[in-house]
Amino acid sequence: MGLFDRFKKKAEEAAEEEDFTVEEDSIEAEEALLQRRQLMEAIERAKNAPPPPPPPGFEEFKEDVEDQWDDFVEELPEDPFSSPVDKKSRKQAQRAAAVAKAEADNTPVEQPPQDPMISTTGRELVANDTAEFKIDLGEAEVTRGGKVIAASNTLEEILEELEMDLLMADMGHDAVTDVMTTLRGSLIGARIARKADLSEVIESALRNSLLSLLEAGYWDFDKTVKSFANQGTPVSIMMVGVNGTGKTTTTAKITHRLTSQGYSVVLAAADTFRAGAIDQLANHADRLGVRCIRSQRGGDAAAVARDALESAKARGEDIVIIDTAGRMQNKTNLMEELRKVHRVTRPHLVLFVADALAGNDAVIQAKEFQRMLSFDGAVLCKLDTDAKGGAALSIAHTTGRPIVLAGVGQGYDDLQDFEPDWLIDSILSQEV
Repeated sequence: MGLFDRFKKKAEEAAEEEDFTVEEDSIEAEEALLQRRQLMEAIERAKNAPPPPPPPGFEEFKEDVEDQWDDFVEELPEDPFSSPVDKKSRKQAQRAAAVAKAEADNTPVEQPPQDPMISTTGRELVANDTAEFKIDLGEAEVTRGGKVIAASNTLEEILEELEMDLLMADMGHDAVTDVMTTLRGSLIGARIARKADLSEVIESALRNSLLSLLEAGYWDFDKTVKSFANQGTPVSIMMVGVNGTGKTTTTAKITHRLTSQGYSVVLAAADTFRAGAIDQLANHADRLGVRCIRSQRGGDAAAVARDALESAKARGEDIVIIDTAGRMQNKTNLMEELRKVHRVTRPHLVLFVADALAGNDAVIQAKEFQRMLSFDGAVLCKLDTDAKGGAALSIAHTTGRPIVLAGVGQGYDDLQDFEPDWLIDSILSQEV
């Protein structure tokens, strides 16, 4: 049985009885139209609302994390004969030096991006022109005549059934709440043709509401890389994610994708902690015919990434892909190391690799990664398995960053552009 079959059956039964539509000139119709305007206004306000402020003490927490990292990284002073300074003074001096270097290089000091079409390092992403996120009811909706959908107990029963189905599809609670709000806003007060099939109208509204979760900042991977490459090389791509999500395999797939387009690619083995990680990436590099810059296990990941960029620049190569170590999002010191790699390399793109089978856990991981280290887009692996797909919708909704690529197999060719319509189709047709 399909996951949404119960919801569809309820919608069909209600459609046959037509007990949630009213005549266009009735008092009930006027009330429904007013409620529709109020719902739409509330949705617009929510979309345009500024992000919530960080919780109390967050800035102090960040300072403490940076202090902890300073204990791990001992840097020699510029003058080896100068007297030691305390930690606070050394930290202030390092920050001042970073700002001075940025000014000397005529590059901006890194700030968190506000526009979803701007990367984490302030670069413009290229929009995906093929992605459409139009919220409507299709040919069933009319501007004059017809009948009006009104709020009713029957409609609420249908929506409650749907809400349970969405949660079973691994969608996060916040994403489900937004879908239901958008769905009510598009249904209640809608004027539809008298001969329209109400069950089809409801399913169309559901599809559009699910698509609305993916609309923010949907950019095109290939066009964005090409745009960056036209501005100068090497283009750097940083891969991040938790343990076991498939970052190294995804790195290899992206390498194959880019070399097939004629780019020269260098891999940076910045996962210097996991046993065998360096050899695994090097083996992929040998098969794909690209260079791999590496160090001994336990080396400085930021130094490896920087060396790869300098080497690629010296040889005139096009792209550097930095494969970082997988780590749980709650390990602050390890997360700070990723932030160090980001500071040192200022990558053009940061891609978060998520496992579709992880379900709502993947959503939590993405949210925490976005809080500690902003990323530009996600790659969702294992979409060829029995993953329910709700995680993809929730990741995009929670982080405001799109899924740009999808892994659909183990081969190097098994990486494709993420297609929202395909995902929605698979969610709505899946079995339980």
